[in-house]
Amino acid sequence: MAAAPRKSTAAPKAAPLTRPVIKDAKLVKKVAEYALAKADIAALEAKCDALKPDILAGLGDALSVIAGNHVVTRSETKALEPTPNVIITKEMVGQVMPGRKGRKGYTTLTIQ
Repeated sequence: MAAAPRKSTAAPKAAPLTRPVIKDAKLVKKVAEYALAKADIAALEAKCDALKPDILAGLGDALSVIAGNHVVTRSETKALEPTPNVIITKEMVGQVMPGRKGRKGYTTLTIQ
């Protein structure tokens, strides 16, 4: 004898949203402006990141130049090598203190 076909059961209902909804039109407008401004910042930073290598290459060995109505200044920060671990003396319980991490060198570009 064959078993009777089973009926499908509905999935359990999702819990309702627990976040409050803001209906103040001025605040909603400010939130929208903020979101657009953050997107603009990201786009402009990406554009600056793309332009920076070309400008630095154009500077050559000069640390400061005049380009049109702008003064372009390059400053370089040298890389820091990591420091070795230091062994603490017996008076200090004999623990090993880790050294500082290194830092990559980088170039700052200022245009006024």
